[in-house]
Order: sequence, then structure tokens, then C-alpha cells
Amino acid sequence: MRPRGSAILATVCVFGLFAAGDAAAATTIRVGLQDSKRGMHMTTSRPSAPAGEITFQVVNESKSREHEMVVVKTDARSAAALPYEAGADEVDLSKLQTLGKVEDLEPGQSGTVRVDLRPGNYILLCNEPGHAHQGMWARFTVTGH
Repeated sequence: MRPRGSAILATVCVFGLFAAGDAAAATTIRVGLQDSKRGMHMTTSRPSAPAGEITFQVVNESKSREHEMVVVKTDARSAAALPYEAGADEVDLSKLQTLGKVEDLEPGQSGTVRVDLRPGNYILLCNEPGHAHQGMWARFTVTGH
């Protein structure tokens, strides 16, 4: 009886290791959207992640402004280098490869977007009027497996 129970326990433990390995394959990145008298900022829990499924958990930490987060595939070094619609005071997303977004987050709200990203360079940005050019963006790199 003892060997049989031990064999079942070993099987459960091994299965648990495989399940944990699968869960570890997905990456979660926390994104904070902040504004203050000193300007607008976007922070990420880490600047890069391995290729594959990435979940961005976006939190609008503002006390008074609506924000959003857009994932854009680009080799641009900053949001200022992206195509811009001066009249709307926004990045022209129609000229970019937009891969996902969390829109219309009121102060204190959060949202998530899950995207499958390949190795390369990305910019995360808030495209509310004027926000990206005021500093609410972050570079993000996806590395090979």
C-alpha cells in the first residue's frame, strides 16, 4: 500500500511541475500611468520580456485624468519620433502596427490586454491628446526565447 500511495504522490508532484512550467511561460507586465505637476509618466515592472504571450496589467494611477495604453511595434527611440497628427495632438496610429490597447481608463481604474509578441522593439504609449509627447510612453523590448 505504501509504495502505491508514494507513486500517486510522485505523479501528482511531477504533473504539478509541468503545470507550473506552462504557467511560467506567460509573462505579466505591470504598467503604471501617472501624471503630476512635473509631467506625465509611464512605468513598467520590467523593460523587456521573452517572446510569447504577454499580459499587460495597466493601472491608471492618476487622480484626475483619463489615460490609455497602446502597444506599438516600432524601432523608434521615442514617442516624438512616431507619426503625429498635430491637429488632434495624438500619435497617428493608422500609420503604425498597433497590437493591442487598454482604452478609457478613468482615474484609479485598471485593465488588461494580452498579446502574443515576437522579438523586437515596441513602444507603449498613452494616446490621449498630448499625453505621449508630455512623456507618457515607455520603450519595451521582446527578446528571443
